[in-house]
Amino acid sequence: MTVSRVLLSCVVGLLTFGCATPTPANTAPGAMPPPTARPTVPAEIEAPATSTPVLKLSATGTQNYKCQAGASGGAEWKLVAPDAQLIGESGTTTGTHGAGPTWTIKDGSSVKGDGANAKKAPSPEAGSVAWLLIPATSNGQPGELQGVTLVQRVDTHGGVAPPTGCDASSVGAETKVPYTATYVFYR
Repeated sequence: MTVSRVLLSCVVGLLTFGCATPTPANTAPGAMPPPTARPTVPAEIEAPATSTPVLKLSATGTQNYKCQAGASGGAEWKLVAPDAQLIGESGTTTGTHGAGPTWTIKDGSSVKGDGANAKKAPSPEAGSVAWLLIPATSNGQPGELQGVTLVQRVDTHGGVAPPTGCDASSVGAETKVPYTATYVFYR
């Protein structure tokens, strides 16, 4: 069989039967995976209408704080870094979230957030870290996070620095506060 006949039969087969591509477990064969939905959020952290949500992951881990001397002579808990596992819709660990802040997926793609320029909205749940819209830069590696420019943190539970335990005598102490959240990634 010639190359052109093979190509023609592949095109005919594709048009007749569809393309055999891997699909997520919750998607019917031949169907497109469902689009990632935009979460309902306060206006302060709404992603621009021109951005497209491409991935949603749950996070379970800790917000890590260190007791540091304050400018006025006292001391206060300062965020050092998050340390969390990223979990996909299938319930499997798909990556990590850590210092930077960074999000790294097992496919090699990652995103680094610009925490200093993040927009914030209070969590509707008392004692939970704020909801955020964080400008981000992809590492350029092919994968699910390639081209991501924004990360949104929503549905937070826990993670707030303790109200006590940090004073001049405990400078340098560290604590890890459990938290969960949902991260939505946009291109």
